[in-house]
Amino acid sequence: MNEYDVTLDAIDELSPKLQSFRQKTSKIICFLGFDGYIDSLYSLVKTRSNATNWKRLRSMKEFGNLIIDTAGSSANIERVLKKRIFGGFAPNTSRALNALDIETILIAALGLSEFSQYYKPSSLVKSISIANPGKTLGLEFDDGKIMITDFEPILNIDWEKITKSISKSKLIEYINKSNILGFGHWALVPHLNDIWNHFLNDLFPSIIEKKRKLFYVDIADINKRSREDILEMIAILQKIDQEIPVMLTVNDREAIRLSHILSNTKPIKDKKQNLKDFFKAGRFINDEINISYFVIHSPHFATMSTYTEHYWVTEGYTSAPKFTVAAGDHFNTGVAISLATGLTPYESILIGNALTAIFVRTGISPNFDQLTQYLERYMEFIMKDNPQFP
Repeated sequence: MNEYDVTLDAIDELSPKLQSFRQKTSKIICFLGFDGYIDSLYSLVKTRSNATNWKRLRSMKEFGNLIIDTAGSSANIERVLKKRIFGGFAPNTSRALNALDIETILIAALGLSEFSQYYKPSSLVKSISIANPGKTLGLEFDDGKIMITDFEPILNIDWEKITKSISKSKLIEYINKSNILGFGHWALVPHLNDIWNHFLNDLFPSIIEKKRKLFYVDIADINKRSREDILEMIAILQKIDQEIPVMLTVNDREAIRLSHILSNTKPIKDKKQNLKDFFKAGRFINDEINISYFVIHSPHFATMSTYTEHYWVTEGYTSAPKFTVAAGDHFNTGVAISLATGLTPYESILIGNALTAIFVRTGISPNFDQLTQYLERYMEFIMKDNPQFP
């Protein structure tokens, strides 16, 4: 608990709105771009007694110590496939939206000449491919994940490649009919700043009712990007925010990095067992970047900071998640559709928390019935570390 924790208020106020929320989302259309990956998700074997019985490496620390202890020699680490699925920000978000019966316009790296065999088109999705997908080896642990990715096809996604596949007039048509514009993962798509500048200069002058839309960005792991790139991104988003409300979303690790980059923000201390520095962190960061919605999310909490307000909602944490890759995409999906349908900031992050909590326990994109079921038991999952759902 802290002075910004509105978890109980969010639960109480959202409950009578769920039916109307469901009706409003049926009219939402979301424009998504521009990445795409074939994700192969693995557990790592710690010990194996026979062909069918084995124990996995549960923590990243165990894995790290194994590597350190082997330095100077060699090791063989067995991996066991959990699932292979088409992933990336745009495809994962599209899948999360489709589970809630929400239509999407997906412009992504789905495969050239034909779609990848791992991409499964849906009747709810207008699928447009602009590149071949990257490939990711995902190692999942109870306390996090390691993504080892071949980015080569994604590195070349730029404005020219997009407009060779889709005319500017068609892009304007798609944006005009969309309520939400979603983009990620910024840190992994080098030309995204330039693409957004083209949106500002070439597309937005022809877009109507811009203030009624939402432009949201998943920043992703910014450690590989320079301070100058990050500050340029923020400057572009500030310009976009003057035309379309912007939501910038980061996880706890990305928030720490961002707080150290900004000039006038108190740096967040990197103490994994102490969340105290996060109580006000989003508020301090958004005092400096000054956009409509700044969101921090973690397995323990989520916060949203507007121009003037700051809210904290506790998450139903589990120490034994079954799946972690795409958890953030499900969170962002819940927050974006909630804001787009008029829910309050704290109700929106409650929805995002619930979708994430279900996904990490099941690996399945939740539908509305499952979402409602979790929300009815939300406090149970806070009070007890329960990895099972339902």
